[in-house]
Amino acid sequence: MSEDFRSDHNPTLGNWEYRVLAVAFALQCAQLIDKIAREGITDQSTVAALQEPLFALNPKSPSAVFPQPNLLVPGLTLVESLSRGGSLRSFQRIVQYAVGMLRLADSILANPQLASQIRYGIEAIDRSTPANVNDAGISEQTHAIAKIYKATLSKCPRPIQIQGSAAMLSNEGNAASIRSLLLAGIRAALFWRQLGGRRWQLLCRSRLARTAAQLKKQVIRQLH
Repeated sequence: MSEDFRSDHNPTLGNWEYRVLAVAFALQCAQLIDKIAREGITDQSTVAALQEPLFALNPKSPSAVFPQPNLLVPGLTLVESLSRGGSLRSFQRIVQYAVGMLRLADSILANPQLASQIRYGIEAIDRSTPANVNDAGISEQTHAIAKIYKATLSKCPRPIQIQGSAAMLSNEGNAASIRSLLLAGIRAALFWRQLGGRRWQLLCRSRLARTAAQLKKQVIRQLH
């Protein structure tokens, strides 16, 4: 999880567009985490789709990290809504989780040993049967990713504190899904950093909203 990008070979999307996709991805993971924490287990196919960028360990270009940007329509909608002045109160937990992902991404960048530990853990995951489920009703892949997060980033100073229903959070399947999505969101935040993302850029609301709207239209057109 330590590769570095400064350019893109995709002629249709530039560096800034991929930064916005990365922000959208982190927010989308945060939104799903919040939903699971409050309501319980969600569609595991969605969780699996959001885990995919974790396995892009040696991508040749940024486009390899998000090969299916159409999956990020909910995240792009969030970026657009927040950037156009949407109520932060209604998105408070989601924004908190996303900010936490950015903070932990910085921890990875500052700690090569931590980055290597996460990378080796991901490389060791058996991808031959990612859909196999365990007794808790979650895939073995989700369980393996959750174990990596628990063994590494959950032990960092100021870990992300998830708020929700005690009953939902105590469920093993919910907890594993949340941890796997935290790691996926942190991977997106790390990608944003590697593309030159800076905190002040998140204050460029009009540009963020405009780009998110354009990207959303573009990926929706590709579905038809």
